[in-house]
Parts: sequence; structure tokens; C-alpha cells
Amino acid sequence: MSKPIIHLAAPANPADAMLRSLKFNSTKELVAAARAALGPRYRVRAKSKLVEANLDEQNGGRSDDRARIDELQSVIEDERVVALVALKGGGWLTRIIPHLDFAPLHKRKTPLAVFGFSEITPLVNLIGLRRRGFGFYYMTPGYPVTAMERYARQNIRKLRQTPMSSKAVGAFAKRWAQKQGREQFDAYFRELASVLEGGAPGRAVTGKLVSGSLPDESSATFIGGCLSLVTPLTVAAYAKQIKPDGKWIVLEDLGEAPHRIDRQFAHLKLAGWFEKCAGVLVGDFHMGGRDQAAETLAILDYHLPTQRSMPVVQTNLVGHTWPQAMLPVGRALTMRCQPGRGRHKDVTITWPTDRLRVVGA
Repeated sequence: MSKPIIHLAAPANPADAMLRSLKFNSTKELVAAARAALGPRYRVRAKSKLVEANLDEQNGGRSDDRARIDELQSVIEDERVVALVALKGGGWLTRIIPHLDFAPLHKRKTPLAVFGFSEITPLVNLIGLRRRGFGFYYMTPGYPVTAMERYARQNIRKLRQTPMSSKAVGAFAKRWAQKQGREQFDAYFRELASVLEGGAPGRAVTGKLVSGSLPDESSATFIGGCLSLVTPLTVAAYAKQIKPDGKWIVLEDLGEAPHRIDRQFAHLKLAGWFEKCAGVLVGDFHMGGRDQAAETLAILDYHLPTQRSMPVVQTNLVGHTWPQAMLPVGRALTMRCQPGRGRHKDVTITWPTDRLRVVGA
């Protein structure tokens, strides 16, 4: 029997910068490292030409749309592939989504899981909501190097006891993040293997119930992801595939000015998403070094239905942040709500791992 395949891809931005940050000299080295972390059960593959493709933002970004479409379509149709792992977010993926045929995901004998976030939001939802698809909204394997630098800047007093100048803080944060990059890369793929085989993720999504009410325990199914990538999914072409009815909408984003957040919330409101959903999970929002949690929640309040008390949970573990927790899309999860230390109740989101088993399902 052939080994199940983990396919590594860069369907959005090329991953050459990620290779450099993790000190890989080639895609071949990256594949070997992923294979070592995953263990002997899996075969790992990637297309070097697409992973290390040229990016020209002044001339349409990527010029290999046909090749990227063919790669993704092949993954969707190949029964041997059990997981598609996005190496990089960024841009340039959403425009090729209409050219993909997801129908084979209803017929596959073996499930297909996709792991990604940010620009990968459409793929995570469109695969995760199919009968034989699983969508895991989660960081890319090289993302911790970027996010951990921000974490170090924000938590410098925890990491260094001696005072440092702002310039020294920046240099320290960069060194600290890069030093742990390969360790985090290996941990990512070990966690991925565990989840594929029906094990628990590294951490659960936890947060605070900031408005509305929840029972002590309830079922919740999530859709959504990066706010600026969720809004395109409300158009007619996808309205029948991605329905907010009775589901929780997860929203997060990076570098969006408050007026743009407001505009995109208005888009979701006009599309009827807030009227039909069961609740909203607000992930990490920040611009530069400034946390936008409070202002995002204040903006959201203007768009929620007034005729009912919508439950809203805020978490710092979903989005362009570190540490990060994995959130499955399109599957019923368990949400537990209990009294916390402050005025807001604590919320924990988990799932029966056997229900999300991909390998051996």
C-alpha cells in the first residue's frame, strides 16, 4: 500500500522568503525537513518551481496562474493526497479560485484536509465544507518566525530582565524568533500528523464571551477566517456553498484601518451574514504594533442585529498572531462557557478528535 501524501504548496505568495528565514537552501531541503518531522508514515512532495516562483507586484503579481490551478486541481482529485499544506499566505490566490472544481471532494474515498490561513481562507472554507473535505484554519509552517518577532517585542520584559533600547529590542526580537524558527517548523508538522491521525491539536482555542450569552456547553460550527478574504465569499457564486445559517463566523485581519474594517463588516451585514449566523468569534486584529481588539469590537457592535443578543467571543489565538490555535471549519465543535476571573466568562472550543480523523477515516 502506498504512503499517504502530504502536498506542500505556495498557491498564494511564493515561499522563497520563508525558505530563507528557516535557512533552507531549496524546496528539496524543506520537503526533507517536513518528512523528518512527520515520520515515516507519510510521503511529502512539493513543486519547487511554484514554491520558489517569481513575484512581480507591478505586473500582476504571479504569472503562473494556469500552473497553480493545475496543481490545486490535481491535489483535489488525487486520492493519495490526504493533506494540502499552504506554505505561505499573502495574495494572488483568490483570483484563481473560480477556476477550481471542488466537486470531486464529494466523491473521494479518502478525505482531503487543507491547512492554511490569511489568503488561504477561501480554500479552507470551500474544501472544509465538502463532505470529504476538512478545513483547518491555522498558520503556515514558516509563519512563527514572523509572528514570534512581534510577540517578543510585546513581551520583552518576560524574555529579558535587563532594560534595552528600542533599537536593541528590535534586534533581540528578530534573533529570538529566528533562533526558534526550525524548532517551530518541526513542531508544526508533528502537530499536523497528530491531528490527521485523530489526535488533539497543540492547544485549544480559548477566549472571552464579551457580549451576549451562551449555555455551559453547546455545539458550534465555524466558517470564515481573514475578514478581507471572507467578504468575497459572500458573492452569488459561493452563496450556496458557504452559508452562515446557524453557524459561527470567525473573523480576523492584519493591517486594516478602522474605516476599512467597518466597510467590510457592512458588506457582511448587507449579505445577511450577521442576521443568519449563530455568533461571531473575533480573532486577532492589529495594525503594526497596535492591538485593534477594542476598536474592532466597538465597530462590530454597529453591525449586529438589534432584535436579538448575539453572542460574541474574542480570542487572541486565531489570526495573524503567535501562539496560535487550530480551528476546524465546517465541522461541529464543542464550545464550553464558564465563569472567569474578570467580568467576562471564559470560553473553550474543542472537538471530538475521532470525528476529524483524516488518515484511517
